[in-house]
Amino acid sequence: MGEATLRLTVRTPREVVVDDRVLSVRIRTDTGQVGLRPNSEPAVMVVEPGLVLVRMVGEERFLATAGGLLRCDGSRAILLTPLAVLGKTSAEVKARLEEAFRKPNAELELRTVLQRLETGLLRELRRSPTAQRRDEPSHVDP
Repeated sequence: MGEATLRLTVRTPREVVVDDRVLSVRIRTDTGQVGLRPNSEPAVMVVEPGLVLVRMVGEERFLATAGGLLRCDGSRAILLTPLAVLGKTSAEVKARLEEAFRKPNAELELRTVLQRLETGLLRELRRSPTAQRRDEPSHVDP
């Protein structure tokens, strides 16, 4: 029987860049590198812009992202990002990034997506029960 795998999906507003079974993923967060493997603990994290290492059966691939949100439940990991390119070598990733940035309005579209992401996150944080409890005045008896 083969090794256990994690289903990795990477989505941008325009396309699904990756939808495949992987052995592991190493991503960059604000607290450092995080590794994801099959059957790992459920997690939701903010991914920093940079390079993601994707290990598949018999090969490694590189995924450059503009950062985003990643949710993993131990069997599936989904990364939502405004921009992502996949390649087998760093040179291939670099060439694909350059191509993506040459497209008309790529920077404007990226800014728009990031602004929508930020607005949505702030809206959700304001609605969360934890945020509401912090905003409520505390009752202190004199």
